[in-house]
Amino acid sequence: MGKDEKNFGSVNVIEQDKYAKVILNRPEKLNALSPELIHDFIKAWDYVVKEEAIRAIIITGAGQSFSAGGDAEKDINPLRSMGATEFRKYFAVAEVMYSGIIKVEKPVIAAMNGYAVGAGLDLALACDIRIAADDAKMGEFFVRMGLTPELGIYMLPRLVGLGWAKLICLTGNLIDAKKAEQIGLVEMVVSPDELIPEAEKLAKKLANGPVAIGSIKRAIDESLKMTIESSVDYISRLQYELSNTEDHKEAITSWLEKRKPVFQGK
Repeated sequence: MGKDEKNFGSVNVIEQDKYAKVILNRPEKLNALSPELIHDFIKAWDYVVKEEAIRAIIITGAGQSFSAGGDAEKDINPLRSMGATEFRKYFAVAEVMYSGIIKVEKPVIAAMNGYAVGAGLDLALACDIRIAADDAKMGEFFVRMGLTPELGIYMLPRLVGLGWAKLICLTGNLIDAKKAEQIGLVEMVVSPDELIPEAEKLAKKLANGPVAIGSIKRAIDESLKMTIESSVDYISRLQYELSNTEDHKEAITSWLEKRKPVFQGK
C-alpha cells in the first residue's frame, strides 16, 4: 500500500497500512508549539480521527526534535497581557489538542526524537505509548518560565509516581532517554535510526488488531476514575459488547480453523 501525504499547514499527515504519522513540521523552531501549530494540529487530528481507514496513529516531530515546548515569543510571552476570559479561551485550544489525543479510541504512539520538553513533553504524555530515541532529552520546562505544567500535573504522577513527578516538575531538569525508561516515562528506547521503523512496526500491529484495542484503551483510562467494583461492572458490560463483534467471531473461527485471524476493526 502506497503512502498518502496531506498537509495541514505546520502539521503533515502520512497514511500507510492502516496507520498514520502526524508530523509536527516547524523544524527550524524545533517544533515549538505556537498558536498556529496547535490549530493546525487540531485540524490534522480531526482528519485522522474521522478517517475510518486509519486505526493507529504515530505523533513525531520533523527534523531534530519532537517538540521544544511552547514558542516563547508566540505562545508564552503573550500570556502576561491577557485578561482572565481571554486566557481561558486561549488555553481551551490547548485542552482540545490534549483531550483529542487522550479520548480517541485509536491507539496513539509518541515517537520522541531530540527534545521533548514543556508542552512538547505534555503532548507526548497524552499519547498511549512513548518510544524515545536514545539521544532524546525530556523535561518539564514550565517552572523555568514561572508556570505550571499543563497535562504533566495529571499524567506524570500516574506514570512515574509522586516523587519523580515532583522532581521533574519542580526542577525543570532534563532527563535522558535511559532514565526516562527506568522510571516509566517512556516504554521503549531505540537508536535514532530505529525510532520511526519501531514506531511504525508497533502501529501496524495495533492497526491490524481487533476493535477491542480501542475498547481496552478506553477501559484503562476510565478505570483511573473508578473503584475496583465499578471497574469490574464496567468491564462486564464492555465484554458483552465485544463478544458480539465481527472481530471476536473471526478470532474464534480462525482459532478453530488453525489460521491467522484477519480483523476488520468491526
